[in-house]
Amino acid sequence: MKQTVKVILLIALGIFLLSRLLNGTLSFYIHPRFNVLILLTAVGLTALGIGYAIQQRRESAHVHEEDQEHEHAHEHAHSHDVSWAGLLLLALPVLLGLLVEPRPLGASALQNREINVGGSALTSSSAPEGSDLSVIANAGERNILDWLYLFQRSTDPANFNGEEAHVVGFVYRDERFADTQFMVSRFTVSCCVADAAPIGLIVEWPDTAVLTADSWVEVTGTLQAGTFNGVEMPVLVAESVAPTETPSQPYLYQ
Repeated sequence: MKQTVKVILLIALGIFLLSRLLNGTLSFYIHPRFNVLILLTAVGLTALGIGYAIQQRRESAHVHEEDQEHEHAHEHAHSHDVSWAGLLLLALPVLLGLLVEPRPLGASALQNREINVGGSALTSSSAPEGSDLSVIANAGERNILDWLYLFQRSTDPANFNGEEAHVVGFVYRDERFADTQFMVSRFTVSCCVADAAPIGLIVEWPDTAVLTADSWVEVTGTLQAGTFNGVEMPVLVAESVAPTETPSQPYLYQ
């Protein structure tokens, strides 16, 4: 019985990982650089399960040719291959994956977390590492992480006055924001969601009140020196804020 359950779980786990890899939802949890390893793991688990199934079938055929005493000894020899606790541990990721809808981190995950915004942190003076980033020259193609990297290299927010920006992110607001302000936000990931760090740009937009928290938007406008929570920083004065779909890659990767 245990051997059959083990075969089913190994194949199910392999297929589960492969399905998450193919539909892109695996990137909600780990950096895409690990996709090849996940693919090899999925193929390996499936192959291992099939191998156990073939072995079990051969052993079953062999047992039928032996007497009852030998059959009992044979089963006893393999009874310690895997415990029910081990099978439950193997089944857990499959069960959770089927019961919990895969979703990327959003605004609810920002509560009580350090947020890098405008080159400064809302709750800490430390800034995320960005020395290895390749900053795109065309301002219209820079994402939020590119802009923050540039802000950190400048001591004067006015250096960016008049620069056009077009960024995509989700809406975040709390009690620190003025009525006409919100933050267009993303998470950066180096390895997996365990090290995800929220970042964002402060946006000035007169219709901020109509925006839904955690909704994804495209923001186009120009940068101007401004303040947020008493800190001077570049602020994106929006010319348009349009709703958009959640990107296939919701995180920005370092």
